[in-house]
Amino acid sequence: MRPVYALRCVAIGVITVALLLGTGEATAADSETTPDTDISATPSDSPAAGPEVARANNSRPVSGRNPSAGPPFTQTNEVWQVDRTTVVLRNKVTDADGDRSTLTFQVWTTDANGNPKNQVMLTDKKHPNDHGVLVSDYVDSGQNAQRTVEYGDLKTATTYMFRTSAFDGSLYETDWSPWATFHVRRARSNIKLPEPNKDAPALNQDDFQNPQKISQPEMTLVPPDPVQSGTMSPDGRKGWNCGNVNVKNDVLPCTRIIHDNSDKTRDALAEARMGARSAGLVDWCVNLANSHIKRFEGCIGSFTFEYEGIVIKDGKPTGEIINASWAVGQEYKLSNTAGVIKEKMLLVPTSFDAKFVSVTLDVKFDCLLATDCTTDTSSMAWDGALEWTVGDLHAAEGTVTHNWNGGAEAGSTQLLDLSAKINAYSPLANPAASRWQADDAQIRCDTVSRTTPGCTFHNYTPTWVMNFNKAPAAVAHAWLIQSKLPNHPGSKAHNKPMQFLPVASKNEHNRDPDDNRKVICPRNSDGTGWAKRHANPDTTTLPEISPSDTKSCDEFAYAASYNSGGMPTSMGGLNEVSSGDECVQTFATRLSEGQWRLYDDWRLPAPTWNEVCGRSAMSTWMNTASMGVAFSNGFSGKYRLLDQDEYWVDFPEFSHCDPSPARVWCTIPQP
Repeated sequence: MRPVYALRCVAIGVITVALLLGTGEATAADSETTPDTDISATPSDSPAAGPEVARANNSRPVSGRNPSAGPPFTQTNEVWQVDRTTVVLRNKVTDADGDRSTLTFQVWTTDANGNPKNQVMLTDKKHPNDHGVLVSDYVDSGQNAQRTVEYGDLKTATTYMFRTSAFDGSLYETDWSPWATFHVRRARSNIKLPEPNKDAPALNQDDFQNPQKISQPEMTLVPPDPVQSGTMSPDGRKGWNCGNVNVKNDVLPCTRIIHDNSDKTRDALAEARMGARSAGLVDWCVNLANSHIKRFEGCIGSFTFEYEGIVIKDGKPTGEIINASWAVGQEYKLSNTAGVIKEKMLLVPTSFDAKFVSVTLDVKFDCLLATDCTTDTSSMAWDGALEWTVGDLHAAEGTVTHNWNGGAEAGSTQLLDLSAKINAYSPLANPAASRWQADDAQIRCDTVSRTTPGCTFHNYTPTWVMNFNKAPAAVAHAWLIQSKLPNHPGSKAHNKPMQFLPVASKNEHNRDPDDNRKVICPRNSDGTGWAKRHANPDTTTLPEISPSDTKSCDEFAYAASYNSGGMPTSMGGLNEVSSGDECVQTFATRLSEGQWRLYDDWRLPAPTWNEVCGRSAMSTWMNTASMGVAFSNGFSGKYRLLDQDEYWVDFPEFSHCDPSPARVWCTIPQP
């Protein structure tokens, strides 16, 4: 039976583990034990390898003079630098008689002067003993004997000393080997987290979707029937569509659209929207400069439609130009549950030359191509006349509905382009027209992402935000990997979007996302999950939330992405690895109620931060709560993601954290 002093030391050791986990670092004082060990006692005074047995003509074995510790078995200033807490202790043993021998390894803490202070009571599961030492297997004379220290016996950021004694089954050597000093590495990750809240409400991902700026609309080369189309006015100015000269007045009509982000144009549209008698389709369009889209909404603005009359004499421009201009704003609203596209156009006059007397605009809305999309002309309605006279500055607002024709066919995907054309004419000048479309506002309608038809602005890159209040450790793991690794999966700041991998039947490679997961988090030979055998022992489960909760393996980038380390390069994978062992290894642990940490796994070498993936041990409940239906229903399904669609992953709670140091320390306060 283990002596009372040994039991007392084990209890103290448990307390020091808690102290260590509380800070992520340990001092020599933190990891000390207080056994009644006499440093001057001979090896035979603590015969852990077995009792001495007298044998005639037997020589005593001898420990080597240069004990070492590792991995990686390198020294700095005569101190072995060890990259894990599961330290390998090693020394040579020789026996003059050629007998096979064992080594006993004894570890001590150090004082401020670097001298041995107190013995550390080690756990020997292979050769149990009451002396707090490790005993090696028998080895041939002249060979190295070694033992690995069990997890939990040593602390990070701590300096220790050890020595060895040899035993040949009969005799111990008379004295210990020389001391060797080793230092256990510091933790590389210490992220302080609050308690998970099982009742945290689901996030509304719409709250995190900001308007995405797109290119301004451009005039197309579609001929504006019935007038002639051109690219230059007679006076040499490019970018105009011109009609026929009015021979009665010698005025050549030309039109164009021009980008205009002036305060005058923006204010005119904002004032008209605020004063409109009908609600806008998109509420965030007001005062927004340039053109923007979200997944189901679009605002095309900051441009004007101009109608000019160029005065001609003797077949040449005189230099006199008569102008009328309108600020143009367009709003689009797409449906997630039907192939319906609603469009609204706002026309606000910003200048009007009295010489025109009056100008009439004929507006046509088109959904291209006609075989894929139909514009419901019966739905077209204008609030405000499309004729303006001198001094008349009223706004006109028109609405129309387009319908995708392919919604009845399962597994269908089609791209649609919306176009608008304005044909202007006046008593002074003949008609001239311009057509335009915003290419970046192309619409994709499908019955692939969901069985019900729906349409999106597929060039919009949505943002996924994980539920930190419910699953803080899973979110911390994803943030750490995204922020720290050079491939930055899902980072908008680094322009490294996540690429969505849907189920096998919906991606071009027929790749099951679970096959990616099996690379990073493989099953054990008995069919159990990786974490059951390989998770850090201090990984915390949540039986108070889920009685059957177990340890699980969480990977980042997500298995359902082309960014996953498990996705083969031959299938478009961006970060292929052969095993999850190549990833950054972390674990989530609870120190006390409300005090959680995400640490790198110090049983292993410290992360280099040049890895391309992360593998973390954590509660199955927390792992599942971080994604699951919240992602499939609340994000990928909601925003109709298809194969290789891009999206961002954002972590608002971590905006104050600095991932640049080699050692990542951050505290996320209670919400």
